[in-house]
Amino acid sequence: MLMRCLPVIALLPLLCAQNSPPPQELEAMRESLRRLDREVTALRVARTDPALVADVDVYRKAAEWILRFPEEFFKPEYAGQTRQTIERGLARAKALRAGRAGWAQEKGRLVRGYVSRVDGSTQPYGLTIPASYDGRPMRLDVWLHGRGNERLEISFIHGHDSAEPVPRDQDYIQLDVFGRGNNAYRWAGETDVFEAIESVRRRYAVDPDRILVRGFSMGGAGAWHLGLHHPTLWAGVEAGAGFSESIEYARLKDLPPWQTRLLTIYDAYLYARNAFLTPIVGYGGEEDRQLQASVNVREQLAREGIRFETRGYATTTGDLRALFLVGPKMGHRFHPDSKAESERFLRAHLPRREPAHIRLVTYTERYGRAGWISVETLERQYERAEVEALRGPGGMRITTANVAALRVQGPAGRYTVDGREIEAPENPLFVKRENWQTAPALPALSKRPGLQGPIDDAFRDGFLVVRPTGATRNEPLRQWTAQTMSRFFGEFAKWMRGDVRQKTDLTVTSADMRRHHLALFGDATSNAVLRRVLPKLPVRWTREEIVIGRERFPAEGNVLSLIYPNPEQPDRYVVLNSGHSFGEAEFRGTNALLFPRIGDWAVIRASDGAVVESGFFDRYWQPSE
Repeated sequence: MLMRCLPVIALLPLLCAQNSPPPQELEAMRESLRRLDREVTALRVARTDPALVADVDVYRKAAEWILRFPEEFFKPEYAGQTRQTIERGLARAKALRAGRAGWAQEKGRLVRGYVSRVDGSTQPYGLTIPASYDGRPMRLDVWLHGRGNERLEISFIHGHDSAEPVPRDQDYIQLDVFGRGNNAYRWAGETDVFEAIESVRRRYAVDPDRILVRGFSMGGAGAWHLGLHHPTLWAGVEAGAGFSESIEYARLKDLPPWQTRLLTIYDAYLYARNAFLTPIVGYGGEEDRQLQASVNVREQLAREGIRFETRGYATTTGDLRALFLVGPKMGHRFHPDSKAESERFLRAHLPRREPAHIRLVTYTERYGRAGWISVETLERQYERAEVEALRGPGGMRITTANVAALRVQGPAGRYTVDGREIEAPENPLFVKRENWQTAPALPALSKRPGLQGPIDDAFRDGFLVVRPTGATRNEPLRQWTAQTMSRFFGEFAKWMRGDVRQKTDLTVTSADMRRHHLALFGDATSNAVLRRVLPKLPVRWTREEIVIGRERFPAEGNVLSLIYPNPEQPDRYVVLNSGHSFGEAEFRGTNALLFPRIGDWAVIRASDGAVVESGFFDRYWQPSE
């Protein structure tokens, strides 16, 4: 089977090259792009509203990226779409220079953009504004697209910046998220969803209690992920097809133990209990392998004690607001009758209501928030943690499992936490020592939401790569550093659709540290910032050895990678010698492969990049025993 596929794979670059415009046409496009680039620069120099400049810059960015990667001219029509994109950007720039941003008041289908805090790149999103929008708060449907290997900024913009009529009965704004391409809305792709929503809410009147997240295929996987990891943000979730676990879907075998633990971050079915907190629809076609995504969630809920009843192609329950649909004789498509039933179900449960009873499951502090409850620290990382909290006239009763710290948005008064009665102030933080008690703050070095690892977590928010300027201790380390940085820069641009911010170790400022996570490459002799922070990390890296807890490794031929709170800016990460722990092969494969390959630390063999060992820091950021 593999041998039959290889010739097709080998032909792909040739096929793409056949669609690439001739050199003279490419140069004409680049010249037009340079004009648009000058227009955008002039708007910024004139201090034009940055949000409106972003609406122009999305066109420039789209054209720049396809011309940077000409192998992405997957179809003959992409050349025309590129020219059209530049022309529309120039038209918007001209209008904005004249003080007329008419698109900001347009109805129908259009494209807008924002500047991402992750890397400073301009990212697009599509909008559908119905004719009935009059400035009063309106429902917002956040739509997550499926995987498309030929989906680029060019084709995304062309598909959404159109005159195609909006259905006359549409009574909601639709946001089509680009999500930085094809990543199942993970890492910076997840950040893109929330940054796009924030941009829309700044520009249009959105009812915060009528925001739904919906998607199909890869978008369905994204809806399972975002719906179950952030359950109280949504008025409803519609997840069509996709995947909700990794091992079976991606046919993973013989994973090292640290990777098996890390699958709990994104395996959405493990978070199924959070369906108590939001209305949810799971769908799959009867003849579609991806039906298994919703089956996984439903079966996990059954293990949690939920009772289901199936009639025909619909499965319901009286225990929570959930509907599982199967499209009769349907493949990888949404059956129109199922779609209509899903819409009726979601509308019936509008608007979103703040829960008085919270049942929350998480495996990481990153996804430990639900309504007025936030799991601040776990006792054991990447193991199931539970919170059940109930507001009542006699106070608040909370039970927990595998939770070391918990924050509650609530009034001062009596709280019962795991059977212990506590008089607490307003919005209390509870910490578990010998017994539960209130505390003014977490210990300075504690894992907490957004500062819990693993290494890949640093690249979902604003980060800065710090390049070394000095000489490394040995030639293998120098070569490894150069190759790893170069690969990260190239892969991030190609697959996450932005350029990595970078500076040298001699030019990093305190402002950089306040704004960004730092990814430091090199060693203590080559990178001045790394040399400064290394003595403050819970490891030793000398010329002779690398020591992490009780683990010892020879320094010769090995590289230390890790993530830790920046000793000089403790609310930001510092990362040593790592970009994303996955790469091009995983981006080209199924999106279920985009899980971390290393934990909080790893020792890597410089000669071939193999992981010698990887592990985790405990909840106090110390090496686990």
